[in-house]
Amino acid sequence: MINLDPYITEFVGNNWIALSLFLGTLKIIARMTSWVGDDAIHTLLSGVFNQVRGKPPTGVPPLKDRGEVVK
Repeated sequence: MINLDPYITEFVGNNWIALSLFLGTLKIIARMTSWVGDDAIHTLLSGVFNQVRGKPPTGVPPLKDRGEVVK
């Protein structure tokens, strides 16, 4: 199977400003409309973007705080 992770992380790392502008514009559009689906799309994309950048997802406590064994 083809490993796409290095390509995705390189793309996000080199284009983080454009992706941030895209997500900001999407959030503005999502707030202007009454459809709930675009809010979910923004939340999904921003969560993926933050995970690729190395930030933990919001609202999820770290493993050590949940009693999980961290190796």
